[in-house]
Amino acid sequence: MLALPRLLRLPNLVIVFLSQWLPYWFVLRPAILRAGGVPALTERTFSLIAAATVLTSLAGYVINDYFDREIDTINRPDSVVVGKHIPSGVVLLLYAAVTVLVHLLALRIYLVLPVPKSLWPLLIFPIVSFFLFLYAWQLKCSPIMGNVLVSLMCGAVPVIPLLVEDRAIWLASFRAPEAVHQAVGLVWLYALFAFLTNLLREQVKDLEDFQGDAACGCNTLAVMKGPRFAKKPAGFTGLTLAILTGFLLYFWRETDAPDWQIGAGAVLLLLPALVATIFIYAARSKKQYTWASRFIKLIMLTGLFLLLRSWPDDLLKQGIALLDF
Repeated sequence: MLALPRLLRLPNLVIVFLSQWLPYWFVLRPAILRAGGVPALTERTFSLIAAATVLTSLAGYVINDYFDREIDTINRPDSVVVGKHIPSGVVLLLYAAVTVLVHLLALRIYLVLPVPKSLWPLLIFPIVSFFLFLYAWQLKCSPIMGNVLVSLMCGAVPVIPLLVEDRAIWLASFRAPEAVHQAVGLVWLYALFAFLTNLLREQVKDLEDFQGDAACGCNTLAVMKGPRFAKKPAGFTGLTLAILTGFLLYFWRETDAPDWQIGAGAVLLLLPALVATIFIYAARSKKQYTWASRFIKLIMLTGLFLLLRSWPDDLLKQGIALLDF
């Protein structure tokens, strides 16, 4: 039972949920309402979409752990779950059950969405599930492609509500074009943030897991070209993240953002990005890559909240109301 939370990756699932919940309920939806529009998503419908998104991510984590069980035995023997604490067959059954549930939720979402209906739920979730399986089975052990693919999947999470609200956004943009365009732009900023941070995390993870990947024939970039070469694209991604964060802080200052937000962004976003990049370039041991990974996780979590330009007074109330569903 103690091994089950490690298999489910609960902290990661919370981040997935927040990356969809925060930009929709506190950026996009308020902009539509202020423009006199009528959002297509209700609390219940959004809950279905969020559940399908989180469960799709969960299925990806489970099948990834299943295929990585031999590599993890070398890289992190104390954290191995599949085959050690939970039988491999049970893990496969769990994966199959979660995947079936995701497809049922996708069908339910399609049925409850208002007309004119779109087929996107019946396409997006099965396609993402397939690509996550393909990543765990084959693409994880390929240079660059696997990292980019899984990062694109993460970047798509904040964007999914835009597919539902496209008509509401279009109508609202006639009344308040600037506010609506800013809200949509911020949602895409969340997507870019999710893509870059996850890409950096994947690149560092390949460096961190070099020994196990090499022993098991997993041909990541670090295995094929060596860690010294693989540091370069990882460091470039870290530097890109730091530069974009610097531009964001400058934009906040020019648009009269609160001083506390600018200071928090410098301390909790820009500084960890620079430190992680330095760790990547200077790393000589697995422990140093692990520290770089920890700083990236800090950026992932704090960025979700700091990207919000304003904090609604009823933040907690809305969160509790949503959880009731």
